[in-house]
Order: sequence, then C-alpha cells, then structure tokens
Amino acid sequence: MAALAKKHGVQMSANPREEVERLNRQTSIKATKANERYERLQCYRHSLWSGGMELAFTFADWQPDKQADVEAARLLGNRAYKLVRQLEQRDFNVAMLGERGVGKTSLALAMLDSLIKQEKSGVFISTAELLGLINGKYTDPSVQAKLNAIERTMKEADVLVLDDFGTEGGMTGNLKPVHKDMQDMMYRVSNARVDFKNNTSKGCTIITTNSTADELKQMYNPKFINRVLTGNPEHQLVFSSMEGVRNV
Repeated sequence: MAALAKKHGVQMSANPREEVERLNRQTSIKATKANERYERLQCYRHSLWSGGMELAFTFADWQPDKQADVEAARLLGNRAYKLVRQLEQRDFNVAMLGERGVGKTSLALAMLDSLIKQEKSGVFISTAELLGLINGKYTDPSVQAKLNAIERTMKEADVLVLDDFGTEGGMTGNLKPVHKDMQDMMYRVSNARVDFKNNTSKGCTIITTNSTADELKQMYNPKFINRVLTGNPEHQLVFSSMEGVRNV
C-alpha cells in the first residue's frame, strides 16, 4: 500500500489510524466547502431583479470616461473598491446616493460581485419588485412561501443590496408611507441584521437610493431608516456630479 501511494505521489502516515483521521478531516473540509458554495448559490438565487432581468457588473466594467467628470467617476469607483476591501474584514452598511441612472446600481453590483468572490453570501433585492411581490400575495396565496424564503435570505445574507430604495414610496412630491406589510418585513430584516449587544452591523447592507434621508422617513419608520441608512460619510458614495449615463 505504501509503495502504491508513493508511486502516485500520495503522502501516507506511518500510523494507519492517523492516516484514516487525516483523510476523514480532508473529506469533512471538502464537504463543508461544497455545502457553503451551495448555500451561497441558493442565497443569490433569491435575488429580485427589476423587470425580472438579472444584472451583472464588475469593477472592470466601470468606465469613468463615460462621465463628463471623469475624475469624480474614477474616485467613486476607487472608493467603492476600497470599501470592499474593508468589508472583507468587518461589517458595516453602505449608502449610494444620487439621481437615477448615474451608476449607483452598477457599483453596488460590482461590490456584491467582489464580496461573493471572497466567499461571502449575497443577495440583490429590487425594492420595487419586492413590493410588487408583497401586493401579489393577496391574489396568489402561493407567493407567501416565496416571500418567506426571500425574507429569510435577506436576514441571513452576508451582503444585502437594496436597490432603488425609496421608489416603492412614490415619486418626489407625491411621497406616501410604504405598504404596512413591506414596512413590517423591512423592520424585521433590519432587526436581524444588527448585533444589539455590541451595537454593530451583522453583515453588510448596501442601499442605492434617489431619495434623501428625510424623504425616506416619510415612507418608513424613522427608526428603521436611521438603522439601515448609514450616516457615516466614509461609508457613503455620493453621485452628485454624475450624469445620467447607464452602464458606466
């Protein structure tokens, strides 16, 4: 056996029991990693995309030269990348603020892509699609099971992207409180994503929004907004000088 193992380049312990234990450990590690990969894939599959169309974007796709202010676009891309490096070490929330079509969703997707490649679980949620699903449960009882699975994923994912957050509350000038079921669900999710003992985030929530904090507080409970919308300027990306260019 030893000669055969040596021929095939397999290292074997002189102690058969130790060898069996080593092989069992290797098998256990491989099984654990395979299960973790499966769980990450299942998490991502619960994403809700606007119009049902899955999006993909990486930092390599970010093209600052499509913006009039090339330097500002380059800085935003660099800051998003640096935030990813920090999120590999510790959890905190990120807010991307600016008008429609300026690249917020693109950079949020790039951050999500990078963190998933670092073996973090992630899910992308279009809040408008989520509201549509919540409204749909009243005409299709089977929707509730899907909502339950999505809520569980939103609570447990290492990285949760809430895209176009606030559009579910209507247009500026005609804002209204969001549907109570949506508010309740979001509040439960936010509670699950806070370590109250240490007053820190559990996982990372990345929000993209066209709305101000005050506008969001007209749609949701202010306590919820204060919890999920970071007030730390180091964790905010403000697209104030960006123009409405898709897929930059």
